[in-house]
Amino acid sequence: MPRCLNVMHQYGQVPAVTDIRHMTPPDTLVDMCPGDFLGSDSSTGVLKAALIQTDQAWDTNLATTQTAAKAKFQGVNLQEIDSDDGVCNDAPDCIPFALYREGSTFQRAYKIVDANGAAAPTTWTRGQGFTFGKVAGSNLLSNDTIQKTDTAGLKVFQAVNDSGTESQAYALVEFKS
Repeated sequence: MPRCLNVMHQYGQVPAVTDIRHMTPPDTLVDMCPGDFLGSDSSTGVLKAALIQTDQAWDTNLATTQTAAKAKFQGVNLQEIDSDDGVCNDAPDCIPFALYREGSTFQRAYKIVDANGAAAPTTWTRGQGFTFGKVAGSNLLSNDTIQKTDTAGLKVFQAVNDSGTESQAYALVEFKS
C-alpha cells in the first residue's frame, strides 16, 4: 500500500475533463500517489507511466536534471496506485493524469524545498515560477515537492496567488510551460 501521507496536506483543483489523459501502467507496478509527477517511458512506442524520480536520471547537476525532466514531464498523477494491485484485485488498465499544458485548470499545493531538498518555507508573488524539487541527501528529483525558480527554462509551475508577508511551506501552483 502506498504511503501517501503528504497528500493530506495538499489541496487544489482537479482539472477539467479535457485536461485529463490516461497512460498505460508501468510493466512492474510501483506505488504512486495522487499529485506525483509523471514522465513516460515511451521506449515501446506506448506512453507508460513513470514517476519523474525514476524516469529522469541525474545529469551533471540539479538544473540540468530539472531541465531534462521538464522535457519528459507528462503531467500529474490523479489516482493512488498500489504496487500490490493485481495480486488480490485487478491491476489498473490505465492511470489518469492531469495533462501538462499551460491554460489547464489543474491546481495543487506542493511542499516547497530548497536546492538541497530541505523544507524551505518562503514568500512569493502571483506568477512566481517553481520547478521539480530534489530528494534531500540524494541525487534524485522528488515526485511531489517543488523548488522556487526564476530561470525561465526550469519553470514547470507558477504560483496561483501571492503568499502574503509570512513564509509559507506549501504553494498552490498551476502548470507553466
